[in-house]
Amino acid sequence: MVASKWRLLIPVFAVLFIAAPVPAADDGLRCVQCGMDLTKYPHSLYTIQWKDGTVTKTCGVQCGLTQHLMNRDGFESSTATDLITNREFPAADGFYVFKSSVTTDMGPGFIAFKDQTNTEKFQKGFGGEVVTYEEALKIWAEIKKVGH
Repeated sequence: MVASKWRLLIPVFAVLFIAAPVPAADDGLRCVQCGMDLTKYPHSLYTIQWKDGTVTKTCGVQCGLTQHLMNRDGFESSTATDLITNREFPAADGFYVFKSSVTTDMGPGFIAFKDQTNTEKFQKGFGGEVVTYEEALKIWAEIKKVGH
């Protein structure tokens, strides 16, 4: 009698364990925009604080700007990683080199700097355009046609 009860439960367990989707763990190791491995991009890491208190990370400024543009109403603030010091700073206070000959995470590329002097030195050596955060957001919105 007991064996027949177990035989009835086997299909139930099969459905629960085989057919049920296993949710992917959000371990914070992938860019929320493009899926790139964040451990390979510590020099360009970009972090977004959302109004609901959640925090997400992207591989770089481009993916961070895309997230900001796609979710303007939920955006609170962000930090970028300075290429020279490898330290995070408030992204809105930074300076960026756009379209230099250097690709840090993906092209066309915004490279973040906390200090304007370092930004200008980098631009002289590697080309590109020096922009503020607001200018970067406008440039990226036009390129991606997001948030219009």
